[in-house]
Amino acid sequence: MKKLFFLTILSILLFSGCTIKSQETIRPVEYTIVQSGTDITNKTFFGYLKSSSLTDLSFQIEGTLKKILVNEGQSVKKGQIIAELDAPLYNIQVQEAKYALSDAIIQYQNAKNYYDRIKKLHAAGGISDNDLDNAKTKMESSSVQIQIAQEKLNYMSHRSGYERIHAPADGIILSKAVSEQQYLSPGSTVVQFQGNSDVEAFIFVSQNYINKITRGQKAKVKVDAIKNKIFNAYVKEMSETSLERLSYRVKLKIVNQSPLLKDGMSASAIFEIEPEDKTQIYIPINSIIKEGNNDIVFTIVNRKNGIGEIKKNIITTGELNNDRINVTSGLNNGDYLVTRGVGEVQEGQKVKY
Repeated sequence: MKKLFFLTILSILLFSGCTIKSQETIRPVEYTIVQSGTDITNKTFFGYLKSSSLTDLSFQIEGTLKKILVNEGQSVKKGQIIAELDAPLYNIQVQEAKYALSDAIIQYQNAKNYYDRIKKLHAAGGISDNDLDNAKTKMESSSVQIQIAQEKLNYMSHRSGYERIHAPADGIILSKAVSEQQYLSPGSTVVQFQGNSDVEAFIFVSQNYINKITRGQKAKVKVDAIKNKIFNAYVKEMSETSLERLSYRVKLKIVNQSPLLKDGMSASAIFEIEPEDKTQIYIPINSIIKEGNNDIVFTIVNRKNGIGEIKKNIITTGELNNDRINVTSGLNNGDYLVTRGVGEVQEGQKVKY
């Protein structure tokens, strides 16, 4: 009875082993076909933002700052009032100009009336030529004083509104330089203003790549302080001489402007550059694993009906380009390269592709 039980158990185990082997799972893998000369190099260069309309706004007359109507970081529209000045001296000067004009008119009228009387007396022979000339000179001088007073009033009237600062364009207030109730001289900075339409990126390109970039070439600009946002740009100017560290400064015009872009922010620009050597092979860097001191990739060989066998390849690598790397040996055009799950396969393993 015990011998029969042992043989029964052994038969079950042997049968189970055969079943497990016959149902061996074939792992699916993702792959790419290796092709040389098709990889566009995305090169990133670093720099900063610069606004060509960065302006210190100020009053052109003196007085006490009555009120600042904007906050730092606030967006403003062209013509919007930024600040107001309490300028009593300016108002007094306007009134003085008006009084001076009125007084000049009165003085002229008096001088003219006097001249008219002297002229009649002179015609009657009761006044000398010298008295007539003096009266005429006084009348003409009074006329000149009217012109001077009128020009001064026109000048003061032209300055009407100087007690207010207006935004010169759509833009943003970067900072405030003064406080309310502070006495200001003409030209004292009140706020620093940046226009919205002319923020540019200045980036530094190494000597190895400067000849691969041309005026008008498109680029993508990223700004460290603005996450998940890409700005379209193109090359506007390129320096002809190298700067520090054998780099060249390149100016980029940003197409899709934003109030978020501010003078001095750190930025980077990404250019698409075609490889000069069309025989170069680039592969995803995550398709490589380390085995000792060797770089290893897996390819699919003996392919038939969507089933293949894993082969291990030792490769040598060259230049890193973002998430792709140049392979200088160990791969050939047409190889089926495993790109995902490389840590879960081994040489000789059957896979679906």
